[in-house]
Amino acid sequence: PMFCTEMDGIDSLNEVVIILASNRADLIDPAILRPGRIDRKIKVNRPNKQGAREIYRIYLTVNLPYDAALLEGAESKSAAIDRLIDRLLEIQFAKREENRLLEVTLRSGRKEALFRSDVISGAIIASVVERAKGMAIKRSIASGKDEGISEPDLQVAWNAEYLENEILPATDITEDWLKLIDYDPDNVVKISPVRLTSAKIAAPSGVI
Repeated sequence: PMFCTEMDGIDSLNEVVIILASNRADLIDPAILRPGRIDRKIKVNRPNKQGAREIYRIYLTVNLPYDAALLEGAESKSAAIDRLIDRLLEIQFAKREENRLLEVTLRSGRKEALFRSDVISGAIIASVVERAKGMAIKRSIASGKDEGISEPDLQVAWNAEYLENEILPATDITEDWLKLIDYDPDNVVKISPVRLTSAKIAAPSGVI
């Protein structure tokens, strides 16, 4: 109630835009969203393959150290990074078994499969890169040599993000998963997470 009162008390300001943002739209009180309080409501969808490429490019910068093998045959370091990101996205957006995340049963009886790329976000990509940096640092400490981020580091980090469930509901409760995916709750009967262990995930050929 106090927040709504504060919003109602905001004076008109010239050339000032007030932005409210949340990644949990399901928890927003309907009173906050009523007409007159917020002029426009904008939904930012999850990134597609091209969007994920642009986000990766924000975090995988040219000033980071990379494994020498990644730079071989590339015209420049920037070109090598672009090539690396393209290979990662081919694996991460592939509709194959190790990327299966959920099976959604609809009221109509139809079942739909959701993959890891269906719930990807900028936060996940940032965390993947941070994990990969950590792996390179630990390897450098252990070897006593300068080590850079490698392609296997990034792929192992990608798997770890999903296997450790730090970004996903830890339960099989349908209501918890509905907060993460874009489905009408009235049309969903059941959501079954696909529990893959690290032993069940085949390493991509030529990567790990």
